[in-house]
Amino acid sequence: MEYFLDTAVEKAKKQFRGAQAPIACIEAVRASVQKPYHHGIEKERQLFLSLWATGQPQAQQYAFFSERNVGKWTHPSGGRWDNVKPKPVRTAAVIGLGTMGRGIVTSLAKANIPVIALEQDAQQLETGKKAVNALLEREAEKLVKQGLTPAATLASVCFTLDFAELSAVDLVIEAVYENMKLKKEIFSKLSSVCKPDAFLCTNTSGLDIDEIASVTNHPDLVIGTHFFSPANIMRLLEVVRGHQTSLTTIATAMNLGKILGKVAVLVGNCPLFVGNRLLGPYLEQANYLLEDGCYPEDVDKVLEDFGFAMGPFRMMDLAGLDVGWRSRMEKGLTGNKVPPGTPARQRQGYRYSPLPDMLCEIGRYGQKAGKGWYQYEKPGGRFAQPDPWVKDFLQKYRETHQIRPRPVNPELILERCLYALINEGFRVLEDGIASGPEDIDVIYNNGYGFPKHRGGIMYHASTLGVAKVLDVLDTYYRENPDVPSMKPAFLLKKLAAVGGPPLKEWRTQVGSLVNKL
Repeated sequence: MEYFLDTAVEKAKKQFRGAQAPIACIEAVRASVQKPYHHGIEKERQLFLSLWATGQPQAQQYAFFSERNVGKWTHPSGGRWDNVKPKPVRTAAVIGLGTMGRGIVTSLAKANIPVIALEQDAQQLETGKKAVNALLEREAEKLVKQGLTPAATLASVCFTLDFAELSAVDLVIEAVYENMKLKKEIFSKLSSVCKPDAFLCTNTSGLDIDEIASVTNHPDLVIGTHFFSPANIMRLLEVVRGHQTSLTTIATAMNLGKILGKVAVLVGNCPLFVGNRLLGPYLEQANYLLEDGCYPEDVDKVLEDFGFAMGPFRMMDLAGLDVGWRSRMEKGLTGNKVPPGTPARQRQGYRYSPLPDMLCEIGRYGQKAGKGWYQYEKPGGRFAQPDPWVKDFLQKYRETHQIRPRPVNPELILERCLYALINEGFRVLEDGIASGPEDIDVIYNNGYGFPKHRGGIMYHASTLGVAKVLDVLDTYYRENPDVPSMKPAFLLKKLAAVGGPPLKEWRTQVGSLVNKL
């Protein structure tokens, strides 16, 4: 019994990094085995009181209620979740059967919504069809184990190459790769093929919804539905409202999220929306830490010990380093579009780290290539090991650019990465892209592996105190004026100036700023 309980504690420590409640639950069971009843109950009471003193229960309660509140969306025009009726979605279509498209098709079928899945050529259609059928077979096996009939629970999926077959569907979700030209071609075609009242959704992770909508006959029916991969498992759905998106379209997309079992959060339209926008400064700081003397495993360990499901470098390897690389090439930050004579570590006068670009240039794309920031047992392998090659590569890079490594302790690593996230969160609020701090916290808790026992990014900022956050950011920015993402946000300064009000009062301060929702 002792061995069994000790093993359970070790497993819980790995699975719930930093969370104390799972450990306390096991200790309560241990007391029930070892002690008489009344002593066991007393031990349980002591465990309860010790947990309450950590602040983790309050953080988890906040995270719990925030998830329920984000569905109660409001709109400046007076439209609300409780006075705008969603349209029913009886049939749907998904365009693109890559990783994301397959997961979305599976999610719709699980919700008993018949789906038409469309691909551009026969080979991709066949590959996608096999992958979707494999996912649906797994879902069917789960249902059989629960004593349910798969045929009555899983909706039908049809596969096609013909856009004309989408003429009668209620809603279409486009899930092709991130290319504006391709997406506009598809939406222009959908506008001529689909029925006039069909909702047209794009699964873009950061492109302009208004630009996509501009090629359609009914831009009011266009909306962003940013799923997270794998879409049949991840709970988060960012619903992105364009300038002309109607209230009925918003209500229908939010309701679809609920039907699919997702936590849907309504956000405004800006480059990268909320989740990925915050990720930019966070990854930027992680790269700068490598330049300053750290190694990927050092940074990842600190953030995983804090409670993140995965550190930034393991996350980049999993997502694929080439995704960000392609985006940076399109923006002219790397590759042929960079003007000759541009310093390697500068872009438009600001600091820039070319490290991830350099890895991609030699094919180190991450997990799928078997090597990225870490090395793996094979391409597509899952076991990340520190790579001596990366250590050597970073040392040579610092020598080439005459960077003297600085001593960096775990506290500094945590501050640099977390405060970059927090600062961008305040910018998102002051820009009116998220309606309140809870929206940002729900997005990061459910889509980016932020530890729920810490409440969320903005909740964590409130527990640290806005004055402390401002002080750390201010000091860093004064020393590094070439890193604009660390310049303290106006809203952060405003909250500190009024004495750092509690989180529930932040919304009133946000309300006086521009609201793009």
